[in-house]
Amino acid sequence: MHVRCIIRKRWQKIGLALCLLLLTLGCYLLARPGKAAGERASLAAAGLDQYDYQLIFRPGESALAVSMTLDYTNRTGDTLDRLVLRTWANAYGTEETSPAAIDALFDACYPEGFSPGELTLEGAWWQGQMAATSYLDEAKTAVAVSIEPLAPGQSGQLTLRCQITVPACAHRLGYSQGIWQFGNALPILSVYENGGWRTDAYSPIGDPFVSNCANYAVSLTVPAGYLCASTGKCELASRDQDGWHYSVTAPAARDFAFALSKDWQKAEAKQNGVQITAYALENAHSAAKYAAKALKVYGKLYGDYPYETLTVCAIDFPFGGMEYPGLVFAGLPYWAAEQKDTLELVLAHEVAHQWFYALVGSDQVNEPWQDEALSEYAMLRYARQAYGQAAYENLVITRIRAPMQERIPQPVTPATPITDFGSLDVYSSVVYGRGAAFLLAVDEMTGKLDAFLHKYCDTYAFSLASRQDFSRLLREVTGEDLEPLMLDYLDTLM
Repeated sequence: MHVRCIIRKRWQKIGLALCLLLLTLGCYLLARPGKAAGERASLAAAGLDQYDYQLIFRPGESALAVSMTLDYTNRTGDTLDRLVLRTWANAYGTEETSPAAIDALFDACYPEGFSPGELTLEGAWWQGQMAATSYLDEAKTAVAVSIEPLAPGQSGQLTLRCQITVPACAHRLGYSQGIWQFGNALPILSVYENGGWRTDAYSPIGDPFVSNCANYAVSLTVPAGYLCASTGKCELASRDQDGWHYSVTAPAARDFAFALSKDWQKAEAKQNGVQITAYALENAHSAAKYAAKALKVYGKLYGDYPYETLTVCAIDFPFGGMEYPGLVFAGLPYWAAEQKDTLELVLAHEVAHQWFYALVGSDQVNEPWQDEALSEYAMLRYARQAYGQAAYENLVITRIRAPMQERIPQPVTPATPITDFGSLDVYSSVVYGRGAAFLLAVDEMTGKLDAFLHKYCDTYAFSLASRQDFSRLLREVTGEDLEPLMLDYLDTLM
């Protein structure tokens, strides 16, 4: 009897301990927002190509010195005798090639008249040996680097040195209003598909950038006082007589961009463990709050935000905003106090691109709807979650129904390549408005669009999803053949 009591008491203690353990674990799981912040990108980083940039910013010379090392593995399935890099900064060299010099943008982008920018290539080395280079287009936005034949699965190291001259221009690359922006400025590897490297033109309409995910490590030296807003986790590593030295890491990112200013305010917030930082001349705190709200909504709808940090910043920009992995640019006019509502919607759309562009890439040149329409639809979902059905319906009327009723003067559809659009307004109405109308139609017919988009983000995370991938998965999730609906909305002239 005594032995039985001892055994019983021991089991009672063990049971109590197990209950406490399960209670603690349950509280942890309830508090934990899915994966830890940045875990998706960290897991995806294994095996990706690695970029290392050493950057020195010299504002007095309007210049950025660039030293790049790329550790590359051939995953194309073909033996390669050259690598092709995109050098989009060169497009700013002339009025004929500049994406900011079209009539609709020129005065806003070049208020003091045209200002040239360029990328001056100083040399390229493959496996430590000087390599021959040649530009493949008149605008010099694609440069081929000759290499020793590299079989599938083999690896090598490419080193590149160049200097970027920054134009006085309110665009992705340029400086204006005390802000320096470096969007699509650094050389990165092109995409290899169908037996060749892509050399898409730098179109002034849309986002003519297609790229694969890679890992980035960046060292940036700037004069004292310059704040840095960038892709990835950016830390001020040290300060000395040479200036401020930033260190940035960005795993599994589709590109790397940054902006600099001595005039910004800084505000911070956190959402689901993600560090959010806003830089602006005014209302930085509001922007940080809006970005946090967007992360919360989209995380529930489409899965965990992929990165450890999210940065939003104000730049002088003629568009609403521009997205990069972990980084959002938004135009200065939207940051004024009287424009807070507009700023919130701009940021809601651009933050959605962290799922539909940064996480799941697509062919933004030939299928522009596949990131813009999805982000526009996500913005509508954000409005409904944040402000209710009436706010959602009002936005649907102005941003979806109205474009569907417009008379479009060009023979274009949401799936028309961006090079065929002749007007920014038409592009916006057709790709954003009519493209999102297709998604609303899918949701009305099936009620499963959010479930589909969640699975879409899981299935094609950190890869490039084709239109065929989209259509195939849509049929799988909804159980319906929606190809006729896609053709009607995305390919048929109205």
